Amino acid sequence: MNSRQLQYAILLSQVRNFSQAAEKLNISQPALSKQILNLENELGVRLFDRNSSPLALTAAGSFFLREAEALLYKEDQLLRSMERFQSGEAGDLVIGITPFRSAYLIPNVIKQVRQRFPGIRIRLHEAGSDILRKEAAEGRYDFAVVNLPVDDSVLEIRELEADKLVLAVPRELLHLIPQVADGDTIRFSDCASLPFAVVGQNQEMRILFDRLCATAGFTPNIAVEVVGLTTAWSIARSGVAATILPWQFVEQGTADAQMVVVGIKDAVYTRRPAIVTRRDQYITAAAEYAISLLMEP
Repeated sequence: MNSRQLQYAILLSQVRNFSQAAEKLNISQPALSKQILNLENELGVRLFDRNSSPLALTAAGSFFLREAEALLYKEDQLLRSMERFQSGEAGDLVIGITPFRSAYLIPNVIKQVRQRFPGIRIRLHEAGSDILRKEAAEGRYDFAVVNLPVDDSVLEIRELEADKLVLAVPRELLHLIPQVADGDTIRFSDCASLPFAVVGQNQEMRILFDRLCATAGFTPNIAVEVVGLTTAWSIARSGVAATILPWQFVEQGTADAQMVVVGIKDAVYTRRPAIVTRRDQYITAAAEYAISLLMEP
């Protein structure tokens, strides 16, 4: 039994089809079948029920593949831990982060990490917090930046500064709210006449927005619904609608002369971002340095 056989079996358990698995592995189907059969013969059990369609795992297969994934993860961590002995800390730095936070948190971090570790290749995996939490728990990243809460029995947590929500209003829509200027604060109940650009249902920022509206006692006029906050900000800059977003985003040089950004007096709901890593995970020097940069006030 070797790592390659384990990797083949894991992929096959995911796609449940020999032909598709062989194609992904860039080998022939007979070669894959032979490797799996050799593995089963060595173990003395059948891992896959070949009479079902799609391919199904046997009880022994379910147990074995679960343990095989853990074994390969341990092997990967052992190999990664040896990277500190390599000159220049060669290797990859894999960061999981939402596209919105990536836009304003990561560029300067990448610059400084590359200056200190020129041999490092940085790979960003941009996804929603739900996906990032799951994949961070599986050890797929050196670290991830997600919104709390997370399962702290699996993930090590380093909290970042909480998001402070602000309202961004195009100047051409200011007549719909009481007179305000940049840096002022406003009651959200005074925003009932504004059209809004918001992210989709079930996203964390949308949940916060809906709570704000409910607390303020009005049903919002949603002019545009988008996938991400960066797009919502772009829509707002076009003059179509107002939007809410974290002050940290605006603070990082994204301000626009056509926009007025004000605080929200009753914004009692906030997002709590954190850097997370799997608890038994080896943290490279490059990852520790990147984390320290993100933790700086």
